[in-house]
Amino acid sequence: MQFRPPLHKKNNCNYFVLNSGILVKMGGKVREQKRARTLRTQGRSLNQIVRQLGVSKASVSVWVRDVGLSAAHKKELQQRELRGAARGRRVVEMKWREYQKLHPKPKGPRWPKRSVETFFNSWTPEMSYVLGYFAADGCMYQNKRGSKYIGFTSTDRELIEVVKKLMKANNAIEEYQPKYPTHKRRFTLQVGSRKIYERLISLGFTPNKSLTLKCPDIPVGMLGHFTRGNLDGDGNVYFRLVRRENRSRKTPVLLVRFTSGSQAFLRKLHKFHRSEFGIASGSLFCRSGRYYVLGYSAQAARQLYEFMYPTATVPCLKRKRAIFADAFARM
Repeated sequence: MQFRPPLHKKNNCNYFVLNSGILVKMGGKVREQKRARTLRTQGRSLNQIVRQLGVSKASVSVWVRDVGLSAAHKKELQQRELRGAARGRRVVEMKWREYQKLHPKPKGPRWPKRSVETFFNSWTPEMSYVLGYFAADGCMYQNKRGSKYIGFTSTDRELIEVVKKLMKANNAIEEYQPKYPTHKRRFTLQVGSRKIYERLISLGFTPNKSLTLKCPDIPVGMLGHFTRGNLDGDGNVYFRLVRRENRSRKTPVLLVRFTSGSQAFLRKLHKFHRSEFGIASGSLFCRSGRYYVLGYSAQAARQLYEFMYPTATVPCLKRKRAIFADAFARM
């Protein structure tokens, strides 16, 4: 028996009366609407009805929205969807195999190894210098996503460029203009690497290390380079000609000072200088109750210079080395 949907007359137009009470205007496609509902009762899918009647899927879905399906018809439609999904997967897999033939995967690791990641693995003069500078002005941190970074910051771009060259890093040097014109510009080199981060942890460094910094165990022969890096980062060289009472000539004064928020770091560094360099003098004191200073003067400063600058080509901050040269020429 052919299905005849109930009709409703309104404003001289024919409407379907759906089971839900919704009125669907029949317009000029009465035959297609009736045929769509008949096909739906036979268990046809919406796509099958669309292809057979040549109408839009949106229209078909409205026409047949209240047509119930038997359990057998629902199961058949579900199986049809599964078969269609399986065919789609096979097509995608076939296209992917064709793409792989035309674009073979290159051999070797996806990301080439970066030499910067192995920079801190072994003690060398270059590594010792950068590590000494990192102990003074470096930082290490982990972001919210778990990525790990180390960074170097200085108001001397020359120093950041030296570090970048020694580490063979490809990262760009970022420049920060301070808010206040009286403040100096800052330059930063940031390197993201889990391997470097974990290596520095094994050497005793930690995030937020200003007050808890510990001096690593430095091999023999590397202490001079480490000390030079620390001086370039957070130390200062002072030379002046001072007029003293009852003296006709001015007295030259040369001071070398290392500063840190960690007393333990400077105490161990002082101990290393005594044991390896044979420098018996030097003073460690607290300044303003906020940070600590390890200072050397006169002959001890000259001894320290000889160990920190064994050759004329060692990497360093040139302006601090120039102060030494000026002092020795006038002393």
